[in-house]
Amino acid sequence: MTALLVGTALAVASLCFVLYPLFRADTSAAPRQSRDPKPRQSTAVEALRELEFDRETGKISDADYEPLKARYTEQAVAVMRAGDARVCERCGPRPERDAEFCSKCGAALIS
Repeated sequence: MTALLVGTALAVASLCFVLYPLFRADTSAAPRQSRDPKPRQSTAVEALRELEFDRETGKISDADYEPLKARYTEQAVAVMRAGDARVCERCGPRPERDAEFCSKCGAALIS
């Protein structure tokens, strides 16, 4: 009987040990502020670089490459033209500087 209790206690303790990280508050995963003065611009350019790399390494076909490059280039140009303004994929640069959604169509703004 004591072996059964000890085994059960060990099983529960092991389960608690394994599941503990899932249930505790993790403050280290909070988003950090970027030191880049234009993080949206560098993100758009980085997306284009990754697309070029994927094409050169054969991870993406030419048929898929062309529409993606056109879309990412359009987004990158819109972000660069907008400067500090937020950009909607459908409506373009928006006047709301600290909004997260477009006031015209409701889509998420590119950050």
